[in-house]
Amino acid sequence: MRGRGNPARLSGTHYVTQYRSTVRSFGSSRNHRTLEPSNHRTLFGSSECCLTSTRSLAAYYFWYFAAIGVYEPYLTPFWLHLGFSPAQLGLLNAIYPAVAAFAPFLWTAYADITRRGDAIFLRNTWLSGAIALLLPYLSGLFPVTLAFLAFAVFRSPLIPLANSMAFRVLGGSPERFAAIRLWGTIGYILAAVGVGVLVDRVGLGAGMHGIALATLACGLVAWMGRRRERGSLPAVHLRDFLEILRDRRLLVFLAAASLARLSFGPYTTFFTIHLEWLGLSRTFAGVAWALAAASELVVMLCWTRMCALASPRTWLTLAMGAHALRWLLSIPARDPVALLLIQLTHAFTFGVFYLAAVEQVDALAPEGLRATAQGLFASVAFGLSGLLGNALSGVLYEPLGMAWLYAAAAFVAAAGTALYWAGTREPASTKRALVAG
Repeated sequence: MRGRGNPARLSGTHYVTQYRSTVRSFGSSRNHRTLEPSNHRTLFGSSECCLTSTRSLAAYYFWYFAAIGVYEPYLTPFWLHLGFSPAQLGLLNAIYPAVAAFAPFLWTAYADITRRGDAIFLRNTWLSGAIALLLPYLSGLFPVTLAFLAFAVFRSPLIPLANSMAFRVLGGSPERFAAIRLWGTIGYILAAVGVGVLVDRVGLGAGMHGIALATLACGLVAWMGRRRERGSLPAVHLRDFLEILRDRRLLVFLAAASLARLSFGPYTTFFTIHLEWLGLSRTFAGVAWALAAASELVVMLCWTRMCALASPRTWLTLAMGAHALRWLLSIPARDPVALLLIQLTHAFTFGVFYLAAVEQVDALAPEGLRATAQGLFASVAFGLSGLLGNALSGVLYEPLGMAWLYAAAAFVAAAGTALYWAGTREPASTKRALVAG
């Protein structure tokens, strides 16, 4: 590696490999990537069967995010159509992240302990699809709350499990993850635009059936794509769970990422409603959501080359800072063209942020606890932060209005950016080792 200290001169594969080596050693003398044999108590067995085809994983991502392309833009307006108040909308939108604050970590830890991740993955997919069939037919606050709670419990661990499977398939080429994950973005775009046209013509209730159809398609893909033979993984020990929870590098990253995701609360909960308040159609809302997803698609197509241009730490810092910029630009925006242009910042606030984040989590995870690490990231950054962001937005929307909510979101995102930049500076000895290595 001598003479290759400049990341811009490295290929995407070489740079990611160098980064993963650095991230394992930074702040710790222990190699976290492999679970070594030990006399510590082993929790359960050491074999697992899971999806190993990149084609099946790509199809799963497509249908999973197609379902999100239905309920993220249109489920809140559907509930508003049923007569729920803004406070009740905030409560309903807080259910999924409230469950996701703990369910992904618990499910994925259980999957790693028992090596039954394949069964959990398949069963939870079918169950979430079955529950989604009920959503268009429920109208009372209690039945809607109960059904959406069950939906969140079974659905929230699916992507952390799928991500861990994908990184295991990719082995030493994690930068190729974007080529698989981009199919999820394509599914999201097609669903958001298609359902937007549908609900404008036949109503929100009809569009809600798309959630169940897409989720049941996920179940079919997961069932057909299973590997029949069982593979071998290292045994899991109690100390390995404790090491994840004590890892300072991971804790700083999770805290900063949580603040960035917290800032999404006003946008996630009220963006479509805000567009309607501005006099824009649901078709326009679908296009706006789809344009944001299209911008992240460009990032996923270019991600391997982008990895060679800057370090993951630099990309994550830029992505977190882009959150603050996005919400500041959104405060005065009223013109449809301006609103669409602002959606392009999603390339950084989700595309760059998510790809760099899941790679960093995978690099810090022991081999036998990849699903657990991804579940912890999902629980904290997307679950707990989403819970607080959505709930606070629901409570503060009427007294403050959207402009002040965007201003508060910008402040929170800026704080997360500063925390990450200051808390992840590498010691000078580590930098010298990279250059000389």
